[in-house]
Parts: sequence; structure tokens; C-alpha cells
Amino acid sequence: MKLGLSRLISFIFLFFYCANVLAEDVYIHHQNYGNTHSKWKNRLEDAGHTVTSSTNSITDFSSYEQYYDLRYSGSSLPTDGLKTILSNGGTVFLNGENTNFTSRNNLIQSFIRDVTSDNSITYSTSLNIDYSGTNEQLSTTSILSTLPSDWAYLNFAFGGVISNLGTNGKCLAANGQGRCGVALFDGDALSSSYSNGKVIIITDINYASHSQYYTADNKEFLTSLISDVITSTVNTTSAVTVTITSSQTTSVNTAKGTSSNGVNMNVNGDNNTVNIQQSGQDNFITGSNWSGDATITGDNNNLSVDQGNITTSGNSGRNGIGLDITGSTNTVNISQGDYSVDVGDHRIMLDIDGSTNTTNLTQRNDGDANSEHYMSVDIDASQNVISLQQLNDGDKILFLDIDNANNTVDVSQSGSGQHYLDLKLGTGSYAHDVDITQSGSGDHAGRIDLDGYSTDFDLIQQGSTDQNYNIDMTCGTQSGCSVSTTQGN
Repeated sequence: MKLGLSRLISFIFLFFYCANVLAEDVYIHHQNYGNTHSKWKNRLEDAGHTVTSSTNSITDFSSYEQYYDLRYSGSSLPTDGLKTILSNGGTVFLNGENTNFTSRNNLIQSFIRDVTSDNSITYSTSLNIDYSGTNEQLSTTSILSTLPSDWAYLNFAFGGVISNLGTNGKCLAANGQGRCGVALFDGDALSSSYSNGKVIIITDINYASHSQYYTADNKEFLTSLISDVITSTVNTTSAVTVTITSSQTTSVNTAKGTSSNGVNMNVNGDNNTVNIQQSGQDNFITGSNWSGDATITGDNNNLSVDQGNITTSGNSGRNGIGLDITGSTNTVNISQGDYSVDVGDHRIMLDIDGSTNTTNLTQRNDGDANSEHYMSVDIDASQNVISLQQLNDGDKILFLDIDNANNTVDVSQSGSGQHYLDLKLGTGSYAHDVDITQSGSGDHAGRIDLDGYSTDFDLIQQGSTDQNYNIDMTCGTQSGCSVSTTQGN
């Protein structure tokens, strides 16, 4: 299953745990029935969204990430406007009803068939989730994994049924008879023009109307919908976009030029320990595509490089390492820069081909001089433990491409803004554990491509505004992949 994600996540078997959802603009169109709109408005605002609620429709749909049509009757839907929401990656929520409201339900069916190009999707004209026994209680859900353990059921009074979900539609809640009363259409269920958006249908208005229906269970269900499903994939209130490329600005201007104090290194064999210390500035270990050797070939090698750290006097900065490692169980520790006197402009290009490698790379700067930390790390190997840090003062640029199994990745870009990360991780049935933090004053940007069997992904972007990311994720197992994102100040 392939999921394209921007800002936040749509999912099939992707379980999304969000500590802090995005603040989005929401419009609620309602009929003033049972105060249902107010219940939605209150819970959406509690989640941090900005909500406008009215009995009137609107003409400008492009200003909203989420649109709720909470009417249970009527002869029309704002089809073109809803398509605008979906094409922008937003969320459309439609309220249907039981078979006494066939006109309304047919409108919903027609719209869903239109945006999915799937004419098998059916809003039943004969089936209901009715009053008898516990059939009105929707207790079956396989999607909302974060519902509290004491959640019992979504209480309907007299609801309709989505009797055919089509090829890729998902039932979020069904009753004991298997009749679906809450449906989700997103990702592959939607036509390509709308695949970053989502449509949610609830087939009864009374789940949030009068107090006898708006139970604690129903409140928990709405909260889970808001946190796990509804948040859209685009934020129209922010013009910030993920940047760089143009071949990643020609590999950051061919690693900023390269020069001076070079070490041409070629280590061939096993169980080697290499320690290199270069003080001051303009120190280079040449290799990779910067020419020269700078290679380590073999197993169980230990490489430590310390560039530019000043303990007495002088300046630090403009240090570079280009290195190719072929082999297994290698440990690489590289440190560039000094907090107090560093003028930045460090660069690392590292290529590892092997397995069970441990890599710790650190670039630090607190002396400005226009900063710039740059890393490009390419690993074709399994069971890697990778820790990458770019600390303080601006222009932190990191490209990380890992193609193999069971990798643990920890990235920290901290300090004063201009954080950029491009991460490509794995192909095929691989497990990954990824933690990324971008902090300190704004300019957060992440472009992330995850492909794995059981990925556990955590992203934090905080401090002061400018938070932006795009995630394209393929999760290869029904047991799910875990994704958590936190943004804010």
C-alpha cells in the first residue's frame, strides 16, 4: 500500500499517533439540528483548529482544509467546492441518514462514485442500522487503533448503511450485523486528482444530537476521528514549502568547493583502528566524489575523525570529509566544528556498503560566519545504527539515503533555523526505527520517503514557526506502521 503524505497522514493500515495536530481552517455547514454542529465545533477547536459554522454555504472553498456538511436532508451538494477541498489534500465530511432520506443519500452516493470513479459503491436504499436490540450500536472498527480501551460502541438512533465500499473504501465502524455506518475513502480509494484528500461519511445525525445519543463513547469516537483520521494533508494558511533540490542545489555547490590540508587515506583489511585529529579550519579528508582515495575496505574497522575542535586559540570551520566504506561491523565517529569559535561550512559525504555498521556524525557551529552544515550519507547495508547531528547556527542540510533492512536512524538538527532534511529509507520488506528532531528558530523542512515492513517514524519540528514536511510512505504490513509528528513552538 502506497501513501502520499504532506503535512499529516492519511492511512489504510497506517496507525497515526499525533501528539499535536495541525491548526487547520474548518467550515461547518449545518441545519441547526440538535446542536450537532456545536459539538463538532467544540471538539475541533479543542484540537487546535479554527472553525466557522453556519447554515449558509460558501463560495470560496480554497480557504479551508476541512469542510463538514452536517445536513441530513436537502436537494444538493456543493460538488465543485468539495472537489476543490479534496484536490488540495483536504477533508470532506458528509452526514447521511437512514432510508427515509433517500434523496440526501443518493447525492452522497453520486458524489463518492464521482471522486472515486467506482460505481460499485452503494448507499443502501433498503438497509438501516435500526432500533432493534443492540443493532444500533456500532462496535466493530479495525482502523481506529487509538480508541480508548474502554470504548464500547458508537450509538446510533436510526442510521443508514454503506452496503458496498467499492474496491478500496474502508469501514470505520459497523454494527453487529456488519452494516457499515462510518466509512472512509482516501488514498487509493480516490481518483488520482483527489488521492491526497479524504472523504468521511456518517450515516446518522443523532450520534451527536440529543444528550441520550451523544454518549461518552460517541464523544471518544469523535475525538479519535479528529486526531487519527480527519486532519487533512495540506495547510492553506501557510505558504511554506519543502525546498532545495535542483539536484539538491547541485549537491550543495559540489560540497562548497573543497580545498586545503588534505589527507588521502586508503585502509584495506580487517580490525583496523584509525584515529585522525585535524585542528583549526580548512581540513579535508578527500574521497568519495571529491577525488582521491579516502576508502576503508574490510570488516570490524573503527574510524574516529575529529576536525576543527579548538581547545586553546584560533578559529575552526570549513572542514570536509569524503569517505567510502565497504565492509561489515564498522564503527565511524566523525566530529566537525567547535561551538565557541566555529565559522561553519562543514561538509561530509559518506558512502557505506555493508552491514551492522554504527555511524555517529556531528557538525557544530556557534560562531555564525553564515554557517552551513552539509551531510550526504548513502548507505546500502542492513542493521545500521545511525546518529546524525547538526547543531546550532543556520543552514543545516542533510541528505540521507539508506537502502536495506532494519535500520535505526536518529537525526537532530538544532539551533537557529534553516533546517532541511531529505530522507529516503529502504525498499521492500524492511523494518526501520526513525526519530527526527528539527528545533530552533524556524525554517523547518523535511522531505521524507519511507518504505518498510514495520516502520516506526517520529518527527518533531518546533520553534519558532516555519514547520513544513512531506512524507511519502509505503507500509508493507497489515499490522501497521507507526507515524508520529509534532509541530509547534
